[in-house]
Amino acid sequence: MNIETVRARTVLLDALEALGGHLPSIILVGAQAIYRRTGAAEVALAEFTTDADLVIDPRSLSPNPLIEDAMTVAGFVRDPSNINPGTWISRDGIPVDLMVPDQVAGKGRRGVTVGPHDRGSMRRTVGLEATLVDNGILSVAGLADNDGRRIDVRVAGTAGLLVAKLHKVSERLETPRRRDDKDAHDIYRILVAISTEDLVDTFRVLLNDVVSEAVTSDALSMLERVFASGPEAPGSTMAGRAEHAIGDPEQVSLAVSILAADLMKALDR
Repeated sequence: MNIETVRARTVLLDALEALGGHLPSIILVGAQAIYRRTGAAEVALAEFTTDADLVIDPRSLSPNPLIEDAMTVAGFVRDPSNINPGTWISRDGIPVDLMVPDQVAGKGRRGVTVGPHDRGSMRRTVGLEATLVDNGILSVAGLADNDGRRIDVRVAGTAGLLVAKLHKVSERLETPRRRDDKDAHDIYRILVAISTEDLVDTFRVLLNDVVSEAVTSDALSMLERVFASGPEAPGSTMAGRAEHAIGDPEQVSLAVSILAADLMKALDR
């Protein structure tokens, strides 16, 4: 496994230890959650990430310790190169994003209004609401040879992760410099690893929960437009391009569009 991914896991565990008093209110999302959920998915692109992403559920968040104090004591600092709230970096420069789904983030545009916690310690983000509904406790272990830690934490489920990634890909399509083919490939990874039937069952739950209904419906519209409409759709093309020189880009683009279309059909959308 590449050194960047190992370091990102070490820093993730550092952050979880720092926020240990809030662990019941924390949900692991992003690439590290996807890899934990999809296991050895049969894709050519190896697991790779350079950061850690955590959702904070403010509905159960305790006032103590303060998020900013807990992170600072553990050696994290606010990223001076990033004006967005909620972006922390470790002593060796690895980012950890602390995010709150927009629907439960209180007043504000980017920062978060949650009790006594500093507004800049977390960032409101649209599209993560489904992870509040679809998650479960898993054990996350260190990957470095000298890191024997293992922490039980809530990890977003694959349907919730799919909703979040669809929002991310769709948003970044509007800003070419922010596009990342790997985000689209993560969607392919989920669709390959998880059966359509399992995804359908959870998507129906998400579509019937007041917290996740709107973002899930929007995500499915994005799935139709960006992936299911064919191998030349923007997301399908991005997913294939992520396997350039290591896999079969054309096959990936075709496969992800078919899997996306199958999911849409199974949901009668």
